[in-house]
Amino acid sequence: MWYTYLIPPVLGAVIGYLTNEIAIRMLFRPLRPHYLFGWQLPFTPGLIPKEKGRIAHSVADAISVNLLNKETIEKTLLSDEMFSKITEGVETFFRSQSENEESVRQCAARFLTEENVESMAVSVTDDFSKRIALKLADSNMAATIAHKVVEYVSQKMSSNMGVFAMIGSAFVEPAENFLTKHLDVILKEQSGEIVQDMVRSHVQDFLDSTMSSHFKDREDNCLQAKEMVLSAYKSIITDHLPKLMETIDVRRIVEERINDMDVEEMERLILQVMKKELRSIVWLGALLGGVIGLLNLLIL
Repeated sequence: MWYTYLIPPVLGAVIGYLTNEIAIRMLFRPLRPHYLFGWQLPFTPGLIPKEKGRIAHSVADAISVNLLNKETIEKTLLSDEMFSKITEGVETFFRSQSENEESVRQCAARFLTEENVESMAVSVTDDFSKRIALKLADSNMAATIAHKVVEYVSQKMSSNMGVFAMIGSAFVEPAENFLTKHLDVILKEQSGEIVQDMVRSHVQDFLDSTMSSHFKDREDNCLQAKEMVLSAYKSIITDHLPKLMETIDVRRIVEERINDMDVEEMERLILQVMKKELRSIVWLGALLGGVIGLLNLLIL
């Protein structure tokens, strides 16, 4: 009968399909070894569960050497595309803040608590005030101010009082010394308080100012910000990436992650990525089995 000619190719296709289907399933199944009379049955567990440690080691080496090495990461992070994204991010930030009527304090409160904002303001005020006060106390500011004051007074009095032009010069040096002495005492004892009041006032004014007042119509600042951010970014990647890569052991992280994965989880992951390709292999087995069955029919 004519249908007997269909048996070899159909049978070959079925055998090829089942063979490849079983082979793919045997990559993962069974999950654990099986024993018969104390002897471990062959092909148990499946290939991937059995060689999980070796596979983890090989995959980790491949990723750390070829995919996540210093050169590859640096090339990606220093690419023109990345620089464009950073530049666009700075420009977007400037545009959004130029229309932001929130105060600096309110904006900072998005990322910090109100207590932290105030604590930072106090800390900045105290630290900056102390530095300025120390600079003033250790400088020659008292003598400079005394000289300018005496010089100004001498000029005014000389132009209005002719007699002072003749005798006033004798009082210049004593007047400067007197003023210098007392101004030096004032700067050492009270400069800290004076500077602190000034700095505190400026800090509070800054916190109460709107974000838009610092960003609106500030194209030059935007350009400087882009250059500064890009420069800092390049410096961080170039100078600190090697140290970061030494600290982060990519190979060990990947290997430990794979070893910690459940075999069923690995199976789901691999099938999710390669389900279409594995199914193609199964149907390819059916096709080859059918072709072989047809060739046998033709030969015989």
